[in-house]
Amino acid sequence: MLRAVLVSAALIATLFAWSRLQQHAVALHGTPLAPSPAPAFVGFTDTQGRAFSWGNERGRAVLVFFGYTHCPDVCPLTLSALAQALSTLGPLRRRVRVVFVSLDPARDTPTVLRAYLDAFIADAIGLRGPLSAVAASARQWDVTWRRVNAEGGDYWIDHTAAVTLVGPDGRLLARYGYGQLTDPAWLAADLRATLESR
Repeated sequence: MLRAVLVSAALIATLFAWSRLQQHAVALHGTPLAPSPAPAFVGFTDTQGRAFSWGNERGRAVLVFFGYTHCPDVCPLTLSALAQALSTLGPLRRRVRVVFVSLDPARDTPTVLRAYLDAFIADAIGLRGPLSAVAASARQWDVTWRRVNAEGGDYWIDHTAAVTLVGPDGRLLARYGYGQLTDPAWLAADLRATLESR
């Protein structure tokens, strides 16, 4: 009898917790991710030489994108789409951060990176680190990339064109492929839903 009562109580508690979670669940346009803590950026510094801390971003939605300043198409188009989405948020805008992680630290000096980001999103954080840190972090964020050599010693970087949304609690929420950013209104709606539900 006691066992039956305990099992019933456990089931009721589980159902109650599940219903509470469902009430706070947010349907997003991006591809949902398992809500694990966002990977740290070990070995990276921003354009001011400071280490990045997820603790400093608590309470904000953070959009993480790996790219490089010499990118001819995907990176500027992605940053433009992010800027358009952010421009529609009104007061919520101050609760969103963009983090751009350089895949090309040799050419993306702090000065170059800062000037590049300022042309799109002035308060974006630009991170750069040694290639070993870039490789490790890219793996953690499921970003593939490779250097492609061109004539005359030049090169370009083939890389995953995806933006990852990290929630205000520092956990992964969703991933947006290049095609999912063609309508900035989708991302703006997701950011509103994410921030207003917390």
